[in-house]
Amino acid sequence: MQSHKDGFSFDSLSSDAGQRHFLTPHSTRRKRIALVAQGGGQRGIFTSGVLDSFLDAGFDPFEIFIGTSAGALNLSAFICRQKGFGHQFITEFTTDDRFFNLMKYVRRQQFMDLDWALTLAEPTHPNGLCFETAKQTLKNRSAYACATNSHTLEPEYFHMFQDNWRSVLKATCAIPLLYESTVALNGQYYVDGGVSGAIPAREAFNRGADIIVVIRTEPVTHEEPHTTSPLIENFRNKVEARLPEYAARLNIEHRLEKLSDLHHQVSTRLNELKFRYAEKNHENLWLKLKDIVPERMQRNGERWLFGGDVIYRLHELSGHKINADMLEMLTKHYHTYQDSIDFLANPPMRTELLQIAPKTPLISSALLSKPHQLEHDYQDGVRAGRQFLWKYSDMLKNASTITE
Repeated sequence: MQSHKDGFSFDSLSSDAGQRHFLTPHSTRRKRIALVAQGGGQRGIFTSGVLDSFLDAGFDPFEIFIGTSAGALNLSAFICRQKGFGHQFITEFTTDDRFFNLMKYVRRQQFMDLDWALTLAEPTHPNGLCFETAKQTLKNRSAYACATNSHTLEPEYFHMFQDNWRSVLKATCAIPLLYESTVALNGQYYVDGGVSGAIPAREAFNRGADIIVVIRTEPVTHEEPHTTSPLIENFRNKVEARLPEYAARLNIEHRLEKLSDLHHQVSTRLNELKFRYAEKNHENLWLKLKDIVPERMQRNGERWLFGGDVIYRLHELSGHKINADMLEMLTKHYHTYQDSIDFLANPPMRTELLQIAPKTPLISSALLSKPHQLEHDYQDGVRAGRQFLWKYSDMLKNASTITE
């Protein structure tokens, strides 16, 4: 992986370039390319910028789309070919007091009005999503949104733009603590997909993707290994003048071992917390959690529920208590997030992976961001998308199964 001054990181994953041939210059088989969009609440504005730059360029070699929470919403706009929809939804709708008002949440326990916001996305709304365009786009493709089964805490993936599209989008965005209930789908109940599938790149692989492009709403951290890629090497002659030199491959095993140790440490401590501070305990649970979770994890401002303790602060202000079920979700999220990081760092041999990510942490927050922060991060996303296209557009178009 290599980070760039232009505001994005790319990561091409290959364990042994010499053993892989599916992207050689002589290969004639077309490749299934997936686009995966991470969640992140209002930080999804970065993804909006990336996808709007793709729409400007008419770039869409993707056969599979998979998104979580705000990532699913942004993919919806991209599939509908509606430039600016994601930007408007985040900057106007999610900043409206009707959607979320801090004082009303604290004083009256008035929850996030996700239903109202999604009404504005209805195809019957003047500025809503265009379903007819989406259906045309998806003729030879598939699109999924991730939601978490509230009973099993396992991720499940639902087709987008079906008759139940509104429930699917609501389920993938239904943040526990902030949205007042679970969402019913097919006789089961669901919450925010970020609990169990914040970065659903593995699901793209499970669905047969050869190349996976991941848009993240957080920087690629120094813990994640550097790798070299046959995807770049095989097309090097075509784009040599535009590609930087790759850094030498670092020791993946050593870095994954460190991630695994941290994973074990935090999950063990969270399980201890679950039993020590069950639902009947009236102490300030967030303070206990901060004492137990390693400081580095507290600084993780991009991941679900760890994000600068914002959601916990809101919950404490509202007078609610964190219970054992919420701690289960927290532990589940950490397990699955680490699994995602491991996958991005060391994917299966037949898969190539490219990441688009901000170089430094976004200045917006998951919620309660200021307009100038959102606009700044949107423009960063636009620039990142343009730089990605400059380097990879021709390669991916030439490789894709999508030829129209």
